[in-house]
Amino acid sequence: MIWLLFPGIFLILVIWHFYFKKFWSKNVSVQLNFKEHYVYAGEQAHMTEQIENRKRLPLPATEIGFSISKYLVFQNMENASISDYTYKQDIYALSGFQRITRPMTIDCKKRGYYDVHEIDCRAFTLFYKFFYSTQFKADTNLYVYAKRTNVNGITAACEQMMSEQTCRRQLYEDPFAFSSIREYAITDPMRAINWKASAKSGQLMVNTFESILNPKLMIYLDLTDEGIYKLSYLVEEGISIAATLAQKMLRHGVETGIAVQDKLFKPATGQHQLTCIEEMLACLDISVADVDFSLILSQPPRDCVSIVISKNTSAKNQSAIEAFLKKYPGIWVLPEEKDTKIALTDCSNIQIIRREVARS
Repeated sequence: MIWLLFPGIFLILVIWHFYFKKFWSKNVSVQLNFKEHYVYAGEQAHMTEQIENRKRLPLPATEIGFSISKYLVFQNMENASISDYTYKQDIYALSGFQRITRPMTIDCKKRGYYDVHEIDCRAFTLFYKFFYSTQFKADTNLYVYAKRTNVNGITAACEQMMSEQTCRRQLYEDPFAFSSIREYAITDPMRAINWKASAKSGQLMVNTFESILNPKLMIYLDLTDEGIYKLSYLVEEGISIAATLAQKMLRHGVETGIAVQDKLFKPATGQHQLTCIEEMLACLDISVADVDFSLILSQPPRDCVSIVISKNTSAKNQSAIEAFLKKYPGIWVLPEEKDTKIALTDCSNIQIIRREVARS
């Protein structure tokens, strides 16, 4: 009977092999999920990796792998490698009807939009002699918004310009936006008298209306990187200034819009406007910034304070910005290399805020 032992073992292994091959992936699910919808560049995000085996057949060694941008770096790099992408691989031993969830912390090095579409899954047989693979669809993404930066000096200059516009409110009333009732003054027109209120009070009363010159801000962002030596970190600083300024002004109730490349968001308020601007700026690819900035400046604002953000100081660019800001009230924010003061020509009549940036 002993001579039947080895053929019997071999037959069991063959049956096991074919059974495992057919059923290993049945009722197996793998999921990846970012905990956050967005974070800011330089912050941490959190992801969970979950694998579940909803059957009796155990999976003694299952490898889960996926790739993501190299600008997302896992804090635990034990099972990860970086080249053009970050490649993550984890091995699990699953018994029947078991679920394993593994949390992961990620350092977000650069703004952008990052997603995972596919997850590779490989299951090894006993003794690692064979393996079988399949793919699972993933639908998870993360926005890394532009890094926050200090814009106190810029916002102070904006507020000053807006206050100057506010002083002219009485010249530009909106007849459809009722505000309040006050006593009649000799300079008030007869059509403004509220006869019903006058009869009740015993003296002439007039209607007042909201001004059409509510505070508005329009940001014009230049992404072109002129010159032989590329200074992308200055362009990135410009994006950070635009994002931080938009966030700060919108949270103070100022209607804010932005124009960059072929994107235009007209001034508006609210969280939706901020989310749209932040997501758009996160997705910008500065390597293909081929839109002439003078064309962006050809879209004049209406009753807005304008913020022009551009590091480019060519004669053509200076001339376009100067002509624009002489016609429309605003400020030129100029990101420049630290300890390198750029000489400007023909810009003495416009307000310029220089922003020194250290090379990163």
